[in-house]
Amino acid sequence: MVSVRARMFEFVLPLLGIKRFFSQPDRMDQRIAKMRRAKSPRPGKSAHREFAIREDSSRGYSLVTLEPLERGDVSGIHLLYFHGGGYVMDIAALHWEAIVELCRQAGMSASVPIYPLAPEVTVQTTLPAMRALYDELAQQHGAENIAIAGDSAGGGMALALAQDLARDGIAMPGSLTLFSPWVDASASGEGMSDIDPYDKMLSPQGLEACGLRYAGGLELQDTRLSPLFGDLANLPPTSVFVGTRDILLVDARRLRERMGAAGSPPELYREADRMQHVWMILPIPEGKAALRDAATFIKSAHAGTAT
Repeated sequence: MVSVRARMFEFVLPLLGIKRFFSQPDRMDQRIAKMRRAKSPRPGKSAHREFAIREDSSRGYSLVTLEPLERGDVSGIHLLYFHGGGYVMDIAALHWEAIVELCRQAGMSASVPIYPLAPEVTVQTTLPAMRALYDELAQQHGAENIAIAGDSAGGGMALALAQDLARDGIAMPGSLTLFSPWVDASASGEGMSDIDPYDKMLSPQGLEACGLRYAGGLELQDTRLSPLFGDLANLPPTSVFVGTRDILLVDARRLRERMGAAGSPPELYREADRMQHVWMILPIPEGKAALRDAATFIKSAHAGTAT
């Protein structure tokens, strides 16, 4: 049964203009320029009551770190979270609320990079910068204690980073959590057009336009942009969450299939009926339940008990 609040959000989401942004790629650069003039949000006041929050810009981008003030329930897990937004949009207030809730549920600290956005900066710069950040955090916390997570484009970045680590034989994180992951920058998956009328946020043509801006001249099938086509073996314990009214359902299903063929299927795959894109971070009962499930998965994976 879909909650009343989730049904209400189906009506509210179009009013936010996200679908319009993705449905009119010819106006995308103009709208991106307008977005750049907006202030980048940070964790709300309530988060400061539970976490020591610091921001450091010494790496060429801002890195926000959250550390629980109450030490009693700290798990020792450190979350590295990549926000979504088609690689062209800044982090949103809803991201911070979800990150704080994940940390609260799993007793985690967190690092959240406000990574450089496309088209000003492309994958050739951004992904190596995130790899350098991972290397730094792994040295500080221990690779096995790092939980990588991301939503939408951030999910694609998280998977591409994990593949980069596996390719180089680097110690892997303890878990990988993907919310509505965008793992094919070309938006070429069969069936997207069938879901498009029900998706209140994304459109295939807009995803492709964002992919081109992030690519910086690379082919859209390049695995740094489209990790769906990369090596999916030897990944850490992985969970995938997606909704059936999200055009990225196509990506999630292909990812599950290809991971299975590589011998390492997701240890948790959650496909929620009638849920929209990134429903896990929306303030709806289903979203709150998904964050609880993700936190439980992360704790189990880091304890070596994920199934």
